[in-house]
Amino acid sequence: MKALAKKVSPYTPRIVPIGALYLQPTEERRRSGSHYTPRSLTEPIVATTFRPILERLGDQATPQQILDLKVCDPAMGSGAFLVESCRLLADRLVKAWAIHGRSEPLPLDEDELTLAKRLVAERCLYGVDKNIFAVDLAKLSLWLATLAREHPFTFLDHALRHGDSLVGLSREQIACLSWEDEEQLPLIRGLVEKRVAEAQRLREQIQGLATSDDVPRKTELLRDAEEALEDVRVIGDLTVAAFFERDKPRDRRTLRSAYDGQVQDWLNADPNTAPSRREPLAAIANALRQHEHPIPPFHWQVEFPEVFTRANGGFDVIVGNPPFAGKNTLAAASHPSYLSWLLILHPGTLGNADLVAHFFRRALSCFVFVERLG
Repeated sequence: MKALAKKVSPYTPRIVPIGALYLQPTEERRRSGSHYTPRSLTEPIVATTFRPILERLGDQATPQQILDLKVCDPAMGSGAFLVESCRLLADRLVKAWAIHGRSEPLPLDEDELTLAKRLVAERCLYGVDKNIFAVDLAKLSLWLATLAREHPFTFLDHALRHGDSLVGLSREQIACLSWEDEEQLPLIRGLVEKRVAEAQRLREQIQGLATSDDVPRKTELLRDAEEALEDVRVIGDLTVAAFFERDKPRDRRTLRSAYDGQVQDWLNADPNTAPSRREPLAAIANALRQHEHPIPPFHWQVEFPEVFTRANGGFDVIVGNPPFAGKNTLAAASHPSYLSWLLILHPGTLGNADLVAHFFRRALSCFVFVERLG
């Protein structure tokens, strides 16, 4: 130790004694989503991201215009960018109330800013992360940011979700039972449209209760919405599974066609036998989540229908810090077919593109409606 002391002491002024506890940086922080971005970074990024749309709304923006904005972080981690977005929009909402008046009653134990934060969190903010622990951390971050002493935690379960933002299908593709847009199957299309519409109706009721402390009612509505989407998710996940279970395009299409026939048999079956036909398909769909490198598909238009069915459907703002990963890093940490999926998702992409480029393309092509940026 004496020989090393001169070299160690300048860089380790407090040498840890034997048996003491200490923290050592590992990759677990990144995997768990616990790498929290400081406000010194989130504040200027969020302000710059929101500036164009807030300038378009103008200083006379109404409270409804503020609360109608839909904001998403597709790789939210522990929610730092959503927290900052909540602060910014809450400030604008309070200013709008000062100009146009406030229709929402102000609880005796709250000030306007606290109420505004809770409303923004429930009605405007959305986030997705493939790490389920990160989702919990993001909820905690927003709970702390919107905490009202005499009120339950802000209800966020409908908007902060677990899933892989880059792996999923549109409603059209689920109706086709294909990762490509093909001729739709009438039976599947009918099911998809009916169930998604039902889920949207229930989710809109949740947002309509944003000022209510009735968490059991919100939980019940979300449970019913989730049940409405259950079969649609099975079909979407099953289609994705057909891609990841095979290596060659021809084999993938063959398997997809086989699943297509089994889905038709299930949906056409007598109600007494339908569950037995559905069960093995659901197991195949769920197996993708149990892989050594699990993939939780996330079908954006199905999971957030109230965002994509409105006029100029899509999110108004995409904000965050998407993950970076080069080709080799991505290959080592992902399902063997993950890179192939990204090349299908974004035609023309080179196989050596960084993961962050796929997040940019996903945001531009699937989330933000172009006319909002013009």
